[in-house]
Amino acid sequence: MQQPRVQKLITVVFLFFTLSLAACSDEKPEDKPAQVAKEKAAEAVDTVARVGDEAITFGELNSMLNSSAMLGLSIPALGTPERNRMMLTLLEKAINANLVYLDAKKKRVDRLNAYVEDVNSFEDAIIASLYKTRIMLGETRVSEIEVLHYYNTRTSQEAELTEDTRLALEAMIRKTKMDEFEATLRDRLRENVEVVINEQVLSSDYDERRSDADVVATYDSHRITWSQVKELMQNANGNASGTSFYISNNEERITRLQQRIDNAIMALKGRAAGLENDPSFISRSEEYRKARLINEHRNGLIHSWNPSEDELGAYFADNLDRFSVPEARRVQMLIVNTREEAETIKAQIDRGETTLGQAAQQLSIDPGAKYTQGDMGWISKGAESGGLEGLIFKLEPETVSDPVESHAGWHLLKVLAVVEAKPESLDNPQTRERAFRAYMQDRLNDYVVDLRKNHFEVIVYNDELQRQFQREADFIAEINRKEQQEDPVSAQPIEELQKFISTPSADR
Repeated sequence: MQQPRVQKLITVVFLFFTLSLAACSDEKPEDKPAQVAKEKAAEAVDTVARVGDEAITFGELNSMLNSSAMLGLSIPALGTPERNRMMLTLLEKAINANLVYLDAKKKRVDRLNAYVEDVNSFEDAIIASLYKTRIMLGETRVSEIEVLHYYNTRTSQEAELTEDTRLALEAMIRKTKMDEFEATLRDRLRENVEVVINEQVLSSDYDERRSDADVVATYDSHRITWSQVKELMQNANGNASGTSFYISNNEERITRLQQRIDNAIMALKGRAAGLENDPSFISRSEEYRKARLINEHRNGLIHSWNPSEDELGAYFADNLDRFSVPEARRVQMLIVNTREEAETIKAQIDRGETTLGQAAQQLSIDPGAKYTQGDMGWISKGAESGGLEGLIFKLEPETVSDPVESHAGWHLLKVLAVVEAKPESLDNPQTRERAFRAYMQDRLNDYVVDLRKNHFEVIVYNDELQRQFQREADFIAEINRKEQQEDPVSAQPIEELQKFISTPSADR
C-alpha cells in the first residue's frame, strides 16, 4: 500500500535535484555573495579530484548530470549504482576538459585576438543585461500604494480586493511601466552621449569596398568597427555568398546597429557602476572563459592535425572494422528458467519431436515468443546481445545450440540467416567523414592521455567520492524508511530534500 507513495516521493526527489540549478538562478542579488562564500567554504569537502590547481567538486558533477536531464536525456535514480557509474564517467570528462584548459593557458591561447574579442563581447552583453535589469529597470517595481491607488481609481471596486486580484493589478501596472520604459529607454540611455552613425560605410552599396577596420559608428570617444557588427548584419540564409551574405535593407542595418550601440553604452555604464564585481557576473564570466578557452584550444589542435591523404588512408586501413557494415545474423531463441528444462527441450528437437520455433511459442518465458516463435530479428556484430554475442557469431546456421546461460535464464539459439560484413571505402563521402572524425577524436584522446601522464598532475580523491555516493544513498534510504512508517506521508520529507539540496555537505 505504501509502495506507490514511495515511488511518487522518489520522483519528486529527482525533480528537485534536476531543478536545483535553476533554483540557484532565482536567488535575490543580495543573497549571491553569501552563497558564493558558502560554496567556497564547502569546496575542500566537496572536492573529488584536482587537475593541477583546478578543483573538481561533486556538486559540479551533479550539475553536469542535471544538465543531461534538462536536455531531455534520462538520468539514473539518486543513490543507485547506475548513477554512480555515470558520475564516474562525467568525472573522467571533467578531468580531460581541465587538462585541455590548463594546456591552453600554458600555451597562452587566452591571448589570441579571436578569444579575447569573443570574451569581451560576452562580458559586455552580461553587464549590459545587468545594468538594464538592476539599475534602469529598478523603477518598474510596483508598490502596495500603487496597487491600492489603481484599485481605488480605475476599478469599479465591486469585487473584493483578494490576493488574486492584487496580483493581477500588480501585473497590469508593471506591464504599463515596462512599455513606458522601453519607449523611452534609448533617449534616457543616450542622454549626454554623442552618437554618430556612418551610414555610408554601413550601407550595402559599400560592401565591396569596406574593410573590417572601417568605423560604422561612434559614441563619445568610442568606436564601433565593421568587424564588431558584421555578424549582426548577416542574412538568415547562411549559405549565401558574396554581397548577398549580408542583409540588403539599409534601414534594418541601422536598426541592428542602434541596438548594438545601446548595448555598448549600457555595458560602459554598467562597468562604471561596478557591475564587474557582481558575483553573478564573475561566476558567468569565469564559466564562459573556461569553456570558450577549452573549445578554442581543442579546435586549434584539430586544425593543426589535419591529416594528409596518405595518413587518413593508413588510419582507415588500420581501423577497417570500425568503418565496415558489420556481419548480421537473424536469430531464433527460446528462454527457460533452468538448465534441465533447456536440455530436455534440446533432446526433443534433436529427436525431431518438435522444432525450436514450436518450443519457443509454447514454453519460452519470453512473452513475445508466443507471437514470434522466438524470432529475435537481425542482430549486428558488436551490438548488445545480452552476453550471447560469442555464441551467436560462432554458431553454424540452422544448428540449435546447446543450453547457454545469461542473466535472463537458459537459452537455446538457432541462426536462421547470415549477412556477411561489408567493407566500406574512403571513396564514399559519408565513410570519409566518419573516418576523419574518428581520426581526430583518437588524436585528441592520445593528446589528453599525454597531458595526464607527462604534464599535469591529476589526483582523484576516491574516499571523498565514495563518501558522497554513500551520503546520497543514505539520504534516499532514510526517505524510504520514513515512508514505511505508519504515519501518513507529509510534506516533511520534501522539506528535508530542499534543505539537503541547498546545504553544502560541509555543513551537513
